[in-house]
Amino acid sequence: MTAPPVLTPLADAERRLAALEQQVQADLFALRHPEKLWVPPKASPDGAHVHNVVIAGAGQAGLAVGGLLRREGVDNVLLIDRRPEGREGVWHDFARMPEIRSPKHYPGPDQGVPNLTYEAWHRAAFGDESWDAIDLVPLPQWNAYLVWIRKVLALPVRNETELTAIRPHAVGLELTVRTPAGDERLVCRRLVLATGHDGTGRWWMPPYLEALPAQLRAQAADPIDFGALKGKTVAVLGIGASAGDNAIAALEAGADAVHMFCRRDTIRRQQVYRWVMSAGFLRHCHELDDEWRWRFMTYVLETRMAMPPNTWAKVSSLPGFHLHTSANWRGARTEGGRVIADTEQGPFAADFVIACTGHDQDLTARPELAPFADRVQLWRDAYRPPADEANERLARYPYLDRNFGFMEKEPGAAPWLSRIHDFSFGPTLSFGPSGCSISTLRLTVEMLVAGITRQLLREDVEEHWRALQAHPDYIPF
Repeated sequence: MTAPPVLTPLADAERRLAALEQQVQADLFALRHPEKLWVPPKASPDGAHVHNVVIAGAGQAGLAVGGLLRREGVDNVLLIDRRPEGREGVWHDFARMPEIRSPKHYPGPDQGVPNLTYEAWHRAAFGDESWDAIDLVPLPQWNAYLVWIRKVLALPVRNETELTAIRPHAVGLELTVRTPAGDERLVCRRLVLATGHDGTGRWWMPPYLEALPAQLRAQAADPIDFGALKGKTVAVLGIGASAGDNAIAALEAGADAVHMFCRRDTIRRQQVYRWVMSAGFLRHCHELDDEWRWRFMTYVLETRMAMPPNTWAKVSSLPGFHLHTSANWRGARTEGGRVIADTEQGPFAADFVIACTGHDQDLTARPELAPFADRVQLWRDAYRPPADEANERLARYPYLDRNFGFMEKEPGAAPWLSRIHDFSFGPTLSFGPSGCSISTLRLTVEMLVAGITRQLLREDVEEHWRALQAHPDYIPF
């Protein structure tokens, strides 16, 4: 991976960050109204503790949701993450770019509080000149900022805790989580899946590549020993951002050559996701008719994002890089310990293949979702597009309700599914870009939290009515 820019903290960074944390607390205090904790506690028939909300995933999206739920007066929230503390999200795994792709000023898990923004943190730690000098946020600093967010908000996170099963329960949902000490059981009223791009599916590669020996191929999201590629010929299948990142990583690790294969006759230049980054679209896409949601988002997802210009400039300048356009792969086999690809331009031999081929929506691929996947309504169950807009791959996306909740395929068969709020990549067809994009968090987190609080209020409406009638603090005129 290309080394990110080296940033040196100011000599008094620790003092400046402590002062910023105090200012954050002052901001949150000033914005505290309405500060009442309003969700009635629930008792489980079996005596288990009942969480109001469990958030699976404590990366940037999970932190944003947890922080805003607290500000909305929802207590008894727990975040869980399968990774060790400080390594949540993708930033230590397969995110191989040196910098975050979003412009530096884009808000993240800051809840609209200026002193919680990355900019405020960066200025405190590295100074105003450093902030002015960067255009994009280096990965190490983004990860350090997320660690700081968790600390300053004092969010309750259990690390090394992986969601493995979801079942209906008398008060909501029963979860099984895997921990270093063994399996545990959690009970909650609402569950948020902030589990990333493969949260409702899996990272995908063509079956003919998946069938090859593992030492000869990898999906871009897999751990890859780039040092082992020194002196090798590497084939990269795909032309998006991750293809550029992996090609750069291989060449900088000493690969003799990297050949990138593109099925189109030219590389894409269109940054189509930039178009949807408007408050109108992000906030109201889910309110459009199915016809228009399908049309907009299938266009966006099929057009796909071009490789960022700076990534293309970097990879195309490296010795040993080769681009093959109009070179779709039709199959692959092994011969003499190498991969022989059947491409539209003829056979091609490589020592290793990296498939930068994205992810596939497939609820059955997730162990925690597979047992009830056949009960979840998908887009193919809810909407039949015109023949010229049909797309079986995209029709497998979950068809979500207005609260980001799963819907039943058969009405009345599994009403508990609506208690599972999908904030992974799954909502993309229903809501547009949401839980997996820094660029969207300012608006979509508010929408998700509003959906959760809406349902909590509706479920407890009779309790709230009784509480109102028994309220001792009426103020006389």
